[in-house]
Amino acid sequence: MRRGRMKKACLWAVMFVLMPGFAAMATASIGGKWNVQAVLIAMSHPNDLVKPGHTKQEIWSIVQQGASATLTTPNGSISGRFVPKTQEFPLGAWMFELEVPNIRNMPNLGAKYEVTILVRSENVISGGTSITYMGNNGFGGPWYPIGMESWRFDATRIP
Repeated sequence: MRRGRMKKACLWAVMFVLMPGFAAMATASIGGKWNVQAVLIAMSHPNDLVKPGHTKQEIWSIVQQGASATLTTPNGSISGRFVPKTQEFPLGAWMFELEVPNIRNMPNLGAKYEVTILVRSENVISGGTSITYMGNNGFGGPWYPIGMESWRFDATRIP
């Protein structure tokens, strides 16, 4: 009888420890099409046409397979994964990252794209995107940051 109670207690303890991860994963479904409203919050080289406060609307498509996903925007596709818990996001977040050399067919210009998506509800996501523009000396030297853009967005699922 005592052994049966210990098994039940251990089972409940394991479920208690694992449940937050399962709950976060269950609420983290992002597959589908999204109507995205974004606002530019910072950039290194503002101008009269594009500066902080600039807004844009886009349609994003996300194909999710478990804890992995591919985000497609009008600018291209980027792969990511669900991170169940971080210091900044204790309930987990979707993280996407891509480094691209030779953007705009310029051998000395590259970019690093990062997207963080938080699931707010079944039909609402929000988060941020950043682009770090990278340059090099053209002689095979190291890449270094030469500019950046940072955006905040809110999105609703398109039925």
